[in-house]
Amino acid sequence: MSGLRDLIREVQRRSIWWALGAYIAVAWLVFELIQQIAESANQPWLPNVALVLLLIGLPIVVGTALVQDRPVEDASETQGQALSVPTTAEPALARVGLFNIRNTIMAMLLLAVGVLLAMNAGIWPMGGETDTEVATNPGDASVVVLPMDNIGGREDVAYLSDGITEQITAQLAKVPELKVISRTSAETVTGYNLTIPEIADRLGVEHVVEGSVQLFGEQIRVTAQLIHAATDEHLWADSYDGQLQDLFTLQEDIAIQVASALTSAVGGVREINEASRTEDPEAYEAYLIGKSHLHTRSTDGMLSAIESFERSIAQDPSYAPAYAGLAMTYGLFTGYGHPGLDGYELYGRGMEMANRAIELDEDAAEGYAARGYLENRALAAAELVETDFQRALELSPNSADVHGWYGHLLTRERRYDEGLAESEIGIQLDPLAPGRWVGQALDAVAARRYDLAARGAQQALALEPSLTSPRFYQGISHLLARRIDDCLNVLEGTFPGVQAMCQHSRGDEAGAMQTIDSLKTTLNSATDPQSHTEMLVYRDIAMFYAWIGNADESLTWLERAFSWSHDAVGSELIDSGIFDRVSEDPNFQSGLQRMQARIEERLRQVLAR
Repeated sequence: MSGLRDLIREVQRRSIWWALGAYIAVAWLVFELIQQIAESANQPWLPNVALVLLLIGLPIVVGTALVQDRPVEDASETQGQALSVPTTAEPALARVGLFNIRNTIMAMLLLAVGVLLAMNAGIWPMGGETDTEVATNPGDASVVVLPMDNIGGREDVAYLSDGITEQITAQLAKVPELKVISRTSAETVTGYNLTIPEIADRLGVEHVVEGSVQLFGEQIRVTAQLIHAATDEHLWADSYDGQLQDLFTLQEDIAIQVASALTSAVGGVREINEASRTEDPEAYEAYLIGKSHLHTRSTDGMLSAIESFERSIAQDPSYAPAYAGLAMTYGLFTGYGHPGLDGYELYGRGMEMANRAIELDEDAAEGYAARGYLENRALAAAELVETDFQRALELSPNSADVHGWYGHLLTRERRYDEGLAESEIGIQLDPLAPGRWVGQALDAVAARRYDLAARGAQQALALEPSLTSPRFYQGISHLLARRIDDCLNVLEGTFPGVQAMCQHSRGDEAGAMQTIDSLKTTLNSATDPQSHTEMLVYRDIAMFYAWIGNADESLTWLERAFSWSHDAVGSELIDSGIFDRVSEDPNFQSGLQRMQARIEERLRQVLAR
């Protein structure tokens, strides 16, 4: 007990209480200041880090006070001759020396502020090297870039936040060591009102990037932060200010910072080639608007995308990404249907734009992707298509689109396991996009894995119930698996041609023919289709006649369908089993060969213009 009393008297004798009070008072003021800075700068991590540093400083200040106020002894004390010790404690702050309490307090507070500033500047990465460097497990190096917040909510600049999100995602997607979730899924998941850990769990990633975009006249501010989802730890954060024409640099900087926090392979973030840059801010603005419109995948949106890309090219005729965007839009229209152009015209325009993009920039991943997509739908030589897709994946290994399209090529070549594997990669990179699941259903139908096809189509409908294309593949899958009642139930009045096939398989031949006759009536006795929608009706009638074994009628309607587009009936349907009853018919085989020759001739003609 005497030892404890002595310690208490010693503490009371010295000026430690004064030092402790001074430190707490100053620390509180500094903490309040840092909270205000954090709120205005959108850096929520600052107060937490500041509190930790200030708490660490507390025992250091107390210990320093104890040391500095220790009575001084000389060598004579070792001989039993103690020096006289003052009976009153000297104020600690009156002492002059390196370790006085005033200097200690100031040093600790300055150190705290300095460290915080260094973190904010990116000189000292938050979390330390062991936390921010990804381990050898590739699954840890996974990230999603959430849509950037449009600060101010200005509709006229909404394209900026969309465009910057997509461009940062595209830059990160070039790093082979990273798994990067596609924009479609990132955009979808934000509508679910989930927490960061829930978002990461839903998308199968470990890290999340979020941020904001704010425009002040011609000035733009972009903030971004990288979060480890499981711990909600902010591994990196920064803000960027610059002119609109500095967007290339801002996006590259953010992508590099995120990549460096996740993996040592920072070199994977390739610097954008000069041909893929533009010094014209209006050209870049039009390009970003075009990308935003294209992302909608609606007819009106893609028509607006064409207009925006053309405006970008008019501003800067050497800007490769705008040509690639045009190529992609024309390519997608071959599948979605353009209101005024047939499939052959779309193919010709798309190939011209894709080739131009690649001429301008040999590293134009989107150019190779678009060209491969167009070539594959035109049934070009598989080795040519595969070369383009492989080049696109070399440049952008995280492209869900290219993985899915490459899967279609492999399926077309009857490399079914490889094709389905590529489709699965596309799904992993973009799990909330209905189109990925429709793509899997398409490949599975061709591979005659009807249960898988039905599940893929059902998943697409679960994500977007208003879609009709999943019902087509769902109905076809059930029909080919001889689940006739399921086929009729899932169609819900869509695709009457498939419905007629189900009716016929159930034994209702009269009802089936009545359905087909009704379809013919809708065509107004036209010889050839006058739109993409009519072409699909011709396709369905051709499929019906093939299903019931009428080769001649099937050929007649196929020829009419192919008059509108080279892609009227995809190879997946030819291989699915629908045409089995006529596939061995010599007349049918020779008819297909004649059609293929005419298709190739028309494709050459549009390319020669």
